[in-house]
Amino acid sequence: MKRTVRLLSLLAAMLLLLAACSSAEETGDAATEAVAAPSSEAVSEPAVAEPSEPVATDGADTGTDTTASDQTILEIAQENPQLSQLVAALEAAGLTDALQQAGPLTVFAPNDEAFGKLNQSDLTALLADPTQLGDILQYHVVEGSFPSSDLTDGESLTTLQGSDLPVTIDGSTVMVGDATVVQADIQAGNGVIHVIDTVLQPPS
Repeated sequence: MKRTVRLLSLLAAMLLLLAACSSAEETGDAATEAVAAPSSEAVSEPAVAEPSEPVATDGADTGTDTTASDQTILEIAQENPQLSQLVAALEAAGLTDALQQAGPLTVFAPNDEAFGKLNQSDLTALLADPTQLGDILQYHVVEGSFPSSDLTDGESLTTLQGSDLPVTIDGSTVMVGDATVVQADIQAGNGVIHVIDTVLQPPS
C-alpha cells in the first residue's frame, strides 16, 4: 500500500514537471516571435531628401557662339575646310593682309566646289599670275558690312576691284552675279562672309 502511494506521488510529480517544462517552452516561443515580428510602430519612415542647392554659374549660357566674332575674315576662312582653295588663292595673290584689316568688309567666298568648276589649266595659269588673280579675288570683296538681311533685289555693290556686283533675290535664294549664296552671314570681327558656289569673273 505504501509502495503504491509512493509510485502515485512520483507519477504526479513527473506530470507536474512535464507541464512546467511545456509552459516554459511556449513562453519562450512567444517571446521569440515577439522579438522576430517587427512592430508596426518601429518601422521608420523613409528619409526625405533635402533639396539640393542650385549650382552657381559665372554667367548665363545664351547659346550664341561669340568666338567667331573675335576672328578676322582670313582666320575664319583658314579654319573652314570648304574654303581651302580660296585661302590658297589669297596667299598666291598676296591678299591675305587685306582680309586682316579693320574693315568692315563683305566677302563673297567661293567654296572648293566653286574652284573645282574651273578648268584646271586656267586655275593653274591664274595662280601663276598674281595680278589677274588679285583682280578676280577683289571682285568678291565689298567695302562695308552687308548681311543678307540688308541685301535687296536689283541692287549693285561696288567691289574692291572697281566693278559693280549685281544682287538678285528670289524668295530665299540670294545670288551675286551668277553665283548662289549657299551659306550666308558668317560673322567675323572685321566683317561678314557669304559662301558662294561659283567663282565670279569681273566684267571685261
